Amino acid sequence: MIDFEKMKQAIANKVRDKNLASSSGHDIEAFAKHWPYSFVINDWDVWNESKKFLKLQVIRWLEARGAAYEFSQFRSGCGLIGFESQEAAHVFKLRWSNQTDGMPVANQGWNPHPLRSNFEPSLYN
Repeated sequence: MIDFEKMKQAIANKVRDKNLASSSGHDIEAFAKHWPYSFVINDWDVWNESKKFLKLQVIRWLEARGAAYEFSQFRSGCGLIGFESQEAAHVFKLRWSNQTDGMPVANQGWNPHPLRSNFEPSLYN
């Protein structure tokens, strides 16, 4: 779920202080040990306007599911969310990550709004 090396590199690129980057790396590893199904949620649609906490809609959605979770934001600005349950983590990822894994892709050649209103076949296809 979480790629430690990718996250550590992202922090190192964002933070100039090597001690802070190293400390954040250790914090991430400790978080992932306690919450086995963890995600980096930096670019997901879960942040409030100030990018300092989760949207109220997301918190209510999590509480309605009743699954154990934890949200953490590090000093570097990176955000993590962890779950005890793989199923809860999967449902959260599907709902909030803005990824379309497994979703059928519409045929790019078909247009529901044709140029001609009579739907006659085009001679130039």
